Amino acid sequence: MIRLIEFGREHFPTVAGWVRSERDLVQWGGPDLTYPLSDHQLEQMVEEGQTTPPSRLCWMAVDVAQTLVGHVQLALDWKNGVARVARVIIAPEVRGRGYASALLESVVKQAFSYDEIERTELNVYSWNAAAVRTYNKVGFSHEGLRRSSVRVGDERWDTAVMGILRHEWEARRL
Repeated sequence: MIRLIEFGREHFPTVAGWVRSERDLVQWGGPDLTYPLSDHQLEQMVEEGQTTPPSRLCWMAVDVAQTLVGHVQLALDWKNGVARVARVIIAPEVRGRGYASALLESVVKQAFSYDEIERTELNVYSWNAAAVRTYNKVGFSHEGLRRSSVRVGDERWDTAVMGILRHEWEARRL
């Protein structure tokens, strides 16, 4: 249904176009990014993939028609064998069509393709019920909540922590 391709400079305008407000930016990229999303911020993400071993991998998702339908990143903690799914976004015009589940299945498969990775985790804002449902569908379990962890304008958001272990992922594949 989808295929991951390497994220490059040619994709910067597409991703930046999907992030239409400060709220969108924090939801997608966390509180450390600044709105509007700049090429410089995106370039830093790509550069993290150029280390040996890479500390971050970034992909675009394309459908069978080669249309860009999403973006996802994987931060890698090689010392502890942990991958963190990050910065997941589906193109606004194709949301609700099942691309998120397919994208997540692909990125978790990628994470566990490295023998060193024992755990894959992610953070999601607790109010984002659609994302939480999708993560559960893919096999992630709710592990905790960081209350009032992020400020966006006048709002405070709770961050849910979710994870899946290699043996849980492998059991789902049988």
